[in-house]
Amino acid sequence: MNNIKNIWINQELNSGSFTIREHFFVNESLNCFVGRIGASNAKMFQIELDKGTQIHKNYLKRFHGVEIRVLDSKKDRKDITIILSDNDLLDVFILFLEDLIRSLKTTNDENDIPLVLNEKVEYWRKLFAKIKGELLSKERQRGLYGELTFLNSLLNQSNDFVQTISTWTGPDGSNQDFSNGLSAVEVKSSKATKPTVNIASELQLDWTILDNLYLHVIHIDELNNDSNTLEKLIEDIKLKIVKHPNLLRLFEEKLNLVGIPFGEEKHYNEIGFVIRSQRAYRVQNGFPVLINDTISNDAIHNVKYQIDLTALEPFEAKLETVISKMI
Repeated sequence: MNNIKNIWINQELNSGSFTIREHFFVNESLNCFVGRIGASNAKMFQIELDKGTQIHKNYLKRFHGVEIRVLDSKKDRKDITIILSDNDLLDVFILFLEDLIRSLKTTNDENDIPLVLNEKVEYWRKLFAKIKGELLSKERQRGLYGELTFLNSLLNQSNDFVQTISTWTGPDGSNQDFSNGLSAVEVKSSKATKPTVNIASELQLDWTILDNLYLHVIHIDELNNDSNTLEKLIEDIKLKIVKHPNLLRLFEEKLNLVGIPFGEEKHYNEIGFVIRSQRAYRVQNGFPVLINDTISNDAIHNVKYQIDLTALEPFEAKLETVISKMI
């Protein structure tokens, strides 16, 4: 497949600012082309189809530096055009095309091509995301699983789904993960063997400006190939609100803000999570925290520290009480 890369190199040397494409043999029944878009230096691979081939004229897929769309070609023909806009992904793009071309070599019915392409996209988009570093780390996945576990608990008790989804304010930049008026909850997910939690700033547990502030700690174990994945939890929440399109859109927007764009939850199906325990604590006078009042220095900011959970027993609260403040 190095010849595709060589074609692009020669096109860049010889075509200047012009868009160019040249025929690339796959099999006797398919016309395919390798090309370059002059203005942007984007690389493209095209599959020419009969205009009657069953693929929607507005067919469009995007994933991590790659765009696939259907463009009108000459009379009675159209092109599936696969464009790479991020040249840092050139090598993996070639591997993607190599895999696609292998399948196209044995494809004789043009109507099967969209299905073949969809299958390859679903497989390769995750690899593109990993290479670009756009998938959440294991630690961030565990943290999000904890937040969504608490959100799911709220939905199970709520009569107002709009209000409940709106309380998940962490994605919008709130100091706490959940806020409802002057009540707030900060959710921390920790490995079951870890007796501490990390606090990200002096504002995260500042209880002095709130009527009620709770720290909710969820101890979680990770299991490979377990069914309780982040993908499944997201799907469970979506099923609860699926009859409310605007609310579903709001939830998806919040997921996007935390790093899971629409449809990308399918990439989070390998790590399973097992909840070992859940405990809530009321943050109040005497609670071991660092806040502006205790730091007593206006020049100190972005304080990060750890809390030993064994010291929090006097502040333990019932989970039912915490949920009641959020719904």
